[in-house]
Amino acid sequence: MTVQSVAMQQALEQLRSMREAVRPVDAGAEQPRGIAVSSTSSAPGAGSFLDTMRSAVDSVNEQQRLSRQLQTSYVRGEDVSLTDVAIAMQRSSVAFEATVQVRNKILESYKEIMNMTV
Repeated sequence: MTVQSVAMQQALEQLRSMREAVRPVDAGAEQPRGIAVSSTSSAPGAGSFLDTMRSAVDSVNEQQRLSRQLQTSYVRGEDVSLTDVAIAMQRSSVAFEATVQVRNKILESYKEIMNMTV
């Protein structure tokens, strides 16, 4: 396997885990981790949508910080593998792009809801 295919596989696994975390809850199915079912009273300890988004943005920020740190270490000549730097850069790029797409979908949905007649 090439470095690019390994990085792509890791990115796909992260996207799959994110997709599983935000899947709608079926009537008889177990509730996904970190997702609260919208109701008038939420269960204690259940995360809200805002908490989920905040943790996703924090995760992207952490990946970008790690990528910058590895890049800086590599440029300084420290013992950092070029492949580690490239993989970290790709991970942070994919995570950022996924977050932007989620934001775009949320804004699109918000605009659609605001244009509905009541």
